Formats: sequence, structure tokens, C-alpha cells
Amino acid sequence: MTITSAFLQLSIWIVLLPLVTGFLFFKRLDEPSRIVFYIVVFATVPQLLTVSMIKSKELNIVYNVYTLGEFLFTYFLLGHSFANKWFNYISRSLVVAYSTFAGILISYNGLYHKFLNELVCAASTVYLIWIFLTILDTLYHEEKLINSRLPFFWYLTAILLYSPCTIFVFALTYYIEKSTNPVIHNLWNIQSFFNVVMYTLFAIGFYQSYKSRKAAGQ
Repeated sequence: MTITSAFLQLSIWIVLLPLVTGFLFFKRLDEPSRIVFYIVVFATVPQLLTVSMIKSKELNIVYNVYTLGEFLFTYFLLGHSFANKWFNYISRSLVVAYSTFAGILISYNGLYHKFLNELVCAASTVYLIWIFLTILDTLYHEEKLINSRLPFFWYLTAILLYSPCTIFVFALTYYIEKSTNPVIHNLWNIQSFFNVVMYTLFAIGFYQSYKSRKAAGQ
């Protein structure tokens, strides 16, 4: 097994870390942590199916449906409630724009015939905007957000690190697949690295939620 393939396997199976952590600490997870846990549960099937590395139309359905479901969960985590009303208007406009874009893509391609990498890139772009709106919203209302004891800090950091990488690599999905240059194929190592980072930070967030709620007697 090469280092690249070993790293890929780690990237696939790392989802089990926050999955198990979330199950163990579920009773003491706060609301944002539970939303992230549901994202992890929803992600487990497409993540583990990647082990087979078999490209099929059935897998296209799984990945495409997951992308849409992830967007919905992430909306409730990041985009559904800002103190600033204009940020809420922006967020709802982004949901409408993404839904329209997804509807057009699906009407032309379906969920079955191809992996809609454009949906992944568009979703990650919206996540980044939601994150920046969240940071601005908390600064505007003088709330503390950059605190490693807050579970939400770890989720925000995880998505902030992962999303730019996702946009870059998934925009090139079909170019990477068709390329005969092994260096180009190594771009998936970037995706694997940030996948490991994201799920590890999710697990840390679950632990922080458990620890803080246990200390508060909840």
C-alpha cells in the first residue's frame, strides 16, 4: 500500500471518529452539536461507499442526495438565524439561488447519470459566505465566538478549512479523473487531508459540548 492510498483510506474511515464520539456523548450534545452529528451520520454511507472506489450510477445518486441533504443541515447550523435582519435576507437569498441552481442542474442531468460536482462547489461557496456572516454577526453584537471551549468554534473552523479545498478540488473532478499525469491525481491528497481535519475537529467539538454541559450539570 502506498502512502497516497493509505492516506485515502484514513480520509474515508475518519468519519467513524466523530460518529462514535457523537453516539457516546449524544445526551450532552448542544443543539449545534446535534446538527453536526446528524451531518456526520448522513455522511457515513457515502464516505464508506468510497472504499469500493466503484463508479456507478447508483453511487451518483447517493453522492448527489448527500450533497443536497448536507446543504439543508448546514443551513440550520450556520444560515438560518442571524441577529442582523439583513444577514437573514442574504442567507435566504443564497438558499433560493442554490435551490434554483440545483433544480436546473438536476433537470438537465438527473441525479442518476453523473456526480454533480457543481453542486458541491456551489454549496461550499455558500458555506463560506454563511461563516463570514456569522463572524460579522457576532462581532457586530459583541459576542465571543473565537473560544476553543465553545463547540461551535470547532465546527466553524472545520467547515472554514474544508470548504475552500472542496471548491478547488471538486471543480476539477472530471479533469483530475481524465488526466494521465500522476501529479494531478495527487490533488485528491489535499481533499483527503482536509477531510481528516474536518472530521477530527467535529469530534473535538462533540467532546467540548459534552465537557461543558457535564460541568454545568446538564
